[in-house]
Amino acid sequence: MTAALLSYFLVFAGTLVLLPLLARLAVRVRLVDHPGRRKRHRGAIPLIGGPAIFVGFCLGGLLIADTLYPYRALYLGLGVLLVAGLLDDLNDLTPRQKLLAQFVAAILMVTWGKVVVVYLGDLFGLGTINLLRWGLPFTVVAMIGMINAINMSDGADGLAAGLSLIALLFLAISAYLVGRHVSAQLLMIATAVVAAFWFLNMRFPWQPHARIFMGDSGSMMLGMLLTWFSIEVTRGYDGLPPIAAVWFLAVPLLDMGVVILRRVGRGDSPFRAGRDHFHHVLIAAGMSPSTTVLTMHALALALAAAGFFAWRAGVPDFWLFYGFIFLLAACYLVSWRWRRIVRGLRRHQARRRTALRTSAS
Repeated sequence: MTAALLSYFLVFAGTLVLLPLLARLAVRVRLVDHPGRRKRHRGAIPLIGGPAIFVGFCLGGLLIADTLYPYRALYLGLGVLLVAGLLDDLNDLTPRQKLLAQFVAAILMVTWGKVVVVYLGDLFGLGTINLLRWGLPFTVVAMIGMINAINMSDGADGLAAGLSLIALLFLAISAYLVGRHVSAQLLMIATAVVAAFWFLNMRFPWQPHARIFMGDSGSMMLGMLLTWFSIEVTRGYDGLPPIAAVWFLAVPLLDMGVVILRRVGRGDSPFRAGRDHFHHVLIAAGMSPSTTVLTMHALALALAAAGFFAWRAGVPDFWLFYGFIFLLAACYLVSWRWRRIVRGLRRHQARRRTALRTSAS
């Protein structure tokens, strides 16, 4: 156990050392994100999340090199997404081209890697749902959806990395508890790598703005890692219930679900860019970006913990499923009134500031 913890610390420290080196290289090749349009950060920020995650995860995997043979498809799929993401960060690929890269990575996962969702558990209280021949297309769609959920949440410093970090950690603990020790080790390596990136991507008192950005390569690879290991840990009837893994990923999934439902309801494309995500709403309501991110991290941690402890307590799958559907419906209904809610919160804050100035004078 001590040796394993030391290995994870070395991965974390090594990634922290690697990140500034990659940042300097990114500036030289102009792999940077400039402010403009919907982007409101300051200065050119290196887009090195993808390369850092890929290099850190690959080198960290060498610590357990004798067990990595079944993960060839994972590493190749991550490589495909890395290349596509870097090309997009440099030259802006079309949505169709990015979707093609995601599809190729998903096909590698389900065909070569044999990582496929086989069953969904007892979601309705009527018995276990087995996907049979629908498992392969369901898995492909699930992975593409997870990639885009992480990408959609990458709109504030530290947000996507923190949400992924929480999910990876809960998956790692669950993998250990159900006896998937290789998965647990790789998940902890991924956790160490993402934690190092989050440390430089998050806002702190000594770091008022992110020093590095994730980029599309980073968000796509995180989506694949989360999908792959969610399926691995939930495999078999002795694994983590699939619906519990959904709770580990609740915040990005709820955000994506609400945004897609709202846009489709208005007749808009669900894939267009916009400022209607959860973090945009909280910032518009007057929260600072740092407070917004910490609030969403706290919510993600609470929902992941709820799913984890419900599983350990033996709560039936269908209660977790109905609970998640209730959350999705509640968020969707509130989202139609978020402008009114934002205006009310702003008026409340304005009255509070006026009262404080009056009392101070």
